[in-house]
Amino acid sequence: MPANEIFAVCHVNDVAKRGAAGFVLARRDGDKTVAFPIFVVRQGKTYHAYLNRCPHQGARIDFQPGHFLDQGHRAIICGKHGALFDLATGACHDGPCAGAALEKIEVVIDGEDVCITGVELAEEDGLDRVEHDEAPQIMITSD
Repeated sequence: MPANEIFAVCHVNDVAKRGAAGFVLARRDGDKTVAFPIFVVRQGKTYHAYLNRCPHQGARIDFQPGHFLDQGHRAIICGKHGALFDLATGACHDGPCAGAALEKIEVVIDGEDVCITGVELAEEDGLDRVEHDEAPQIMITSD
């Protein structure tokens, strides 16, 4: 998938209004496919996406799976070291990596899908492929 294409990650309502959700995508690294963990943060109608890796020691942000935000939902928090990051920029403003930042991923809202762009993923989303399937072998119809 070329880096200028968009890849649908989730529906806009899959991320709570003042919440975050994690996803593991696949990315090419040479001739192999590797995990590409990201998380999406939602502030009202604005979405931000980041690589799920703390700049301090490379640990996952959600040390407890699915927990990306502090208790007041005002900052992204590294579950391992307690570093606090700005929701909109990913800049660390408190903790062992103060002055560093999370790796930001560009987000595009396409209809009701939260999409990312600017990265090369290992798999295409299939939206631009022509399907060559014939009618299914078993068809269920109403009486």
